[in-house]
Amino acid sequence: MKLHTKFILLLSIILIGCSQIEALNPMSKKESSETESSNNSGNQSPSVIQFRDDSDVKNIRNSEPFYPMDETVDDIQNQINDLKSRVIEYESKINNVALDPNLLQMIKAPTLSHEIELVNGSIVQGSILQEDVDRIILKTQIGQIRIEKSDVISIKEIAPNSPDLIFDGEPEQKIYDDKRIFSGSIINNGMRRADFARVIFHLWDEDTNLISSDSAFVDGTIIQYKSGIVTDCTIESGKIAKYEVSVPVSDTTNVRYITKEIHFSIYD
Repeated sequence: MKLHTKFILLLSIILIGCSQIEALNPMSKKESSETESSNNSGNQSPSVIQFRDDSDVKNIRNSEPFYPMDETVDDIQNQINDLKSRVIEYESKINNVALDPNLLQMIKAPTLSHEIELVNGSIVQGSILQEDVDRIILKTQIGQIRIEKSDVISIKEIAPNSPDLIFDGEPEQKIYDDKRIFSGSIINNGMRRADFARVIFHLWDEDTNLISSDSAFVDGTIIQYKSGIVTDCTIESGKIAKYEVSVPVSDTTNVRYITKEIHFSIYD
């Protein structure tokens, strides 16, 4: 009887101890449950496997931008094409601009009065502003440059690139009751053609009061400009042109002094 009582007591102690160990390790049940769930899912047939439905997933190329767009690519391309057409129109207007010859004459280009030959074979044209033993300061069409004397072979003066019209002798004068006619010739000693050259005569009395004056274009070379204008009153470099000027005057006896001058223009 005692032995039976001891056995029951021992069995009770073992059961109580096992229950306490299980209470202290709750994760064991969770791990057992996860293991069982994994085993069950592994035993499922392929027919019951669920796949993700991609029908609601949007392609990034077809999706709306995540920021607001005011212009599309087509709008930008249309603006580029419009800008190209405006540039072409602007360039065509520039190419057809007719420059005023008077404005061109007001643009002062540096006078080329010297030509310098260098040891490397180059020739530089300009005007000498300053010169000493070692170097030369030359003003050219692109600005001032310094040239060492050791690099210079020769320096010579050149004629300016502009017309130089002078009277070729004294004019011939014919006196009438109501006018005076002057005739003669003009020579161009410059390096450039003179356009629309004309001669002006002034008649003065003994008190240097102007009595009358008149002018006439010279009988020069025939030339056609880019604008289509044709004229025969140009004088090429080194050429001579004749002129004849008729100055009306009521009483030629009052004429005491005669002055003359030459006017011309420059066109390309």
